[in-house]
Amino acid sequence: MKKGIIITVVTVIIIGIAAAGAFFVTFNGLFHREAKGLILYGSDKQLSESKKIQAKNIKNSYETKVKIIDKDLMIIREKDMNEFCKHQIVNELKDDGQSEVVSQIKSAKETPVYYGKDSKTTIDIAGKKLKVTSGGDVIIGNGRIFNKGYVVVSDSAYKEFKVNESGMMLLKLKKAADKEITNCNYEQVQLVDIK
Repeated sequence: MKKGIIITVVTVIIIGIAAAGAFFVTFNGLFHREAKGLILYGSDKQLSESKKIQAKNIKNSYETKVKIIDKDLMIIREKDMNEFCKHQIVNELKDDGQSEVVSQIKSAKETPVYYGKDSKTTIDIAGKKLKVTSGGDVIIGNGRIFNKGYVVVSDSAYKEFKVNESGMMLLKLKKAADKEITNCNYEQVQLVDIK
């Protein structure tokens, strides 16, 4: 009698675990959000070709110029960073490993703002010391692509940096972005969860 009850209880538990597993898989399949955004970095020609290939799958796009120093540090205009904030792809990394969407960045009108892992008041760019305001550990997208971070500057300050320029294009797609990466031509790429 006891043996029959134990077998019944074990069977019920096994069925319960299997049902919970099936629910978890179904729930993730139905509600898991796939990244539908891409940020491409490259030459005008590369980005132009990528845009043509992607045309039928693009909801909208935003294209600008940035300056990248040694593949580690990006100089970006304040207006572009604010545009990315509107798309909710600018995130502040917290000490506990979590991230929080940034809705507005500090003004770079008077002094450039440095966003990176370390708090700094000066930064070396192409052999010159630049006075900056520390803005915190902020990244564009879901992961860190520039190890030294970002320097956000005004339009006039941007023109003063005599370093190579690169194109940067944000694409919001109609389908999962990871399936479209191979159709793009770029130097660097990021998957982003875009609003």
